[in-house]
Amino acid sequence: MKKFYIIILFITLTGCESDPIEEGVVTNIQGTISDNWNMIPFYDLKLKVAEYKRRPAGIYTSYEFIKWIDSTYTNTNGQYDLDFETSGQGDYYRLFVEEDVDIWTYQYDAIEIDSIGKNNRQDLDFLHLYPINLEIDLINLDFLPIRIDVDLFSDLEDIQLNNGTIERLLYTNKHTDTEITFRRKNNDDEYENYTVVIPASNTSDLTSFNLTINNSDFN
Repeated sequence: MKKFYIIILFITLTGCESDPIEEGVVTNIQGTISDNWNMIPFYDLKLKVAEYKRRPAGIYTSYEFIKWIDSTYTNTNGQYDLDFETSGQGDYYRLFVEEDVDIWTYQYDAIEIDSIGKNNRQDLDFLHLYPINLEIDLINLDFLPIRIDVDLFSDLEDIQLNNGTIERLLYTNKHTDTEITFRRKNNDDEYENYTVVIPASNTSDLTSFNLTINNSDFN
């Protein structure tokens, strides 16, 4: 009897692999992608649907990527409307948005499309980011490279120069201050940091912000 229960438990944990959904099943997904903070839509934003095959993996499930099966773009009102067809190889589908440096998706992850063969709606609220040109004066810096970590948004290219002036283009929320941290490792293999707060630009236009970095700034 004990052996019987062990077998049942093993079957429960390992599960059974499902058959793929048949080829040619048409599914619709539509919605609006907008920036509610700035009250503007996202125009010409690419969305694409990925197809996967679910595979049992113990108590978990793995997802084998099959292919990108279709894509579309948002219109001037931020609306999208896509009909896609199953290939006959997969049984699991996700909607992806192609991100860029001027978009923040609030840690958005791909969305499962669970009603295959039916109509689906998915509205999304993202944030437009706007550029600030950082003009950085470097004064006899001892240790390179220096990383530039941006709180929340995309990090910037490392600094590889000891002296001189460099520029970095920062994309950020125009309504809020942005914290950036310069990080380097000294000869003792210890990290040293220097944090700067970039004020909100409050404009959609390109602005500039100047700062100077010395060795004494790091701690």
